[in-house]
Amino acid sequence: MKPYFFRDGIVELSQVLRGTENIYMGIRPYGFHTGNMCTLVAYPILLCSELKRINKIPKFTFHVFINDWEQDKLDGLDVEKYPYNILPKFTTWQYVKDPIDKKRSIVDVWEKVISAHTKLIEFYFPDTKVKIIRNSSMKMNPIMKKCLIKTIRNPAKVLQIIKKGSNKPTLKDAIFASAVCPKCNAARGVTRVKLEDHIVHNCINCKTKSRGEYGNFDYWFYHKPLSLPRIEIYKIDLTITNINKYKEGNFTIRKELMKQYGMKMPPPNTLYAPVILGANKKTMGKSKGNAFNIGLDQLLQLLNENPNSEEIIIPNSL
Repeated sequence: MKPYFFRDGIVELSQVLRGTENIYMGIRPYGFHTGNMCTLVAYPILLCSELKRINKIPKFTFHVFINDWEQDKLDGLDVEKYPYNILPKFTTWQYVKDPIDKKRSIVDVWEKVISAHTKLIEFYFPDTKVKIIRNSSMKMNPIMKKCLIKTIRNPAKVLQIIKKGSNKPTLKDAIFASAVCPKCNAARGVTRVKLEDHIVHNCINCKTKSRGEYGNFDYWFYHKPLSLPRIEIYKIDLTITNINKYKEGNFTIRKELMKQYGMKMPPPNTLYAPVILGANKKTMGKSKGNAFNIGLDQLLQLLNENPNSEEIIIPNSL
């Protein structure tokens, strides 16, 4: 397990990659802007281009994980000060409707957009494959089930690892996974596991107490422990994400979580891309109201002009 940074990291990686590796990328299904384009499209294209330059054929399989189990919005005592003591505001993206057409899921809407953009990798490099995978589709996989149940049962162990690997403060208690109420779809409440896989959930929204087998529920699953089953199920060799995740301690935290959970796959290498800044020089994000879009050609030009920059400001975005 090794971190690789920016263009120098791409050059270094190209020397050790075969070109057939499984690559992991993730996104929540709510919007697609230049920040997403950087890690999910531009950096994969730059990596493939570098392999081709040294006469290797890029045949990677890119796994784009649609995080429909992520919280709709963050809630907690202070999400800025205590980013690891958070909960869903109400539900998960899996249960959010399209604001324009309430008959459609927001995930259905944005998955098409995300797929259309990431499939550009296949267009430029026909020997590669891009697979779009919803986290919810893995619910019944034994590895996902094992990791999810372990997270519900032992949140203190996850918190301990996060606290050790991050410079952010944490509160005494935290929750990193819970059931979604089958009645009102709220991802708020107390979830317990009885025996091996019998779930008991007390919803704080509608006050319903639900009981049933693991498969009878959907879930909220925090992205740090959620990455573990994705890595093992799809035999991931390399992940691509932005440098902010490294600064959060993700690299060390993931390694320790995989050890704690007894995962069979070794921790993957990680390629870190720069952060794209939007309005007010803040990290770009639709939820922050500073999302901005430019074409892929212009983005690639900016990345080539700033090959090892940690942050890139989009011209005219301010």
